[in-house]
Amino acid sequence: MSKTRTRVVLDTNVLLRGILNAASAAGRVVDACDSRETVILLSGPLLTEYREILTHPAIVSRHPELTLERIELVLRRLRYVADIVEVHSRFEFRRDPKDEKLVELAIDGAATHIVTADNDLLSLPLGRGEASKRFRQRLTNVQVVTASEFIDD
Repeated sequence: MSKTRTRVVLDTNVLLRGILNAASAAGRVVDACDSRETVILLSGPLLTEYREILTHPAIVSRHPELTLERIELVLRRLRYVADIVEVHSRFEFRRDPKDEKLVELAIDGAATHIVTADNDLLSLPLGRGEASKRFRQRLTNVQVVTASEFIDD
């Protein structure tokens, strides 16, 4: 895994999996960000989503090891090592509007990768729909990959 100068947007599903299992591919991605082997990109809206999902009662009840203290420590550490980006771009993604913030961050943060387990996002680079076409036009060099693909790259 040669990730120097790699700039990633991590979907919340990857962050959650990485926190829960440090030995998993997602855990290795989070570790690469934490060790600054790769640069994680963050925005205010994405940090808000991270906090909302990681502290959601359904998630916390299934994973009691996700204490509020642990979550705050992870988020504080990510903010410390991240490039914080003020997002101005807009990207309409009707199929999954909650993912718009990830694509917008990738645009304004000059991302090289979006790391996700979300099939809607994974389909963007090769899809035939209008959103896929706009994605390819605006993010010509961004790879949308799973955590395993990112690690194996």
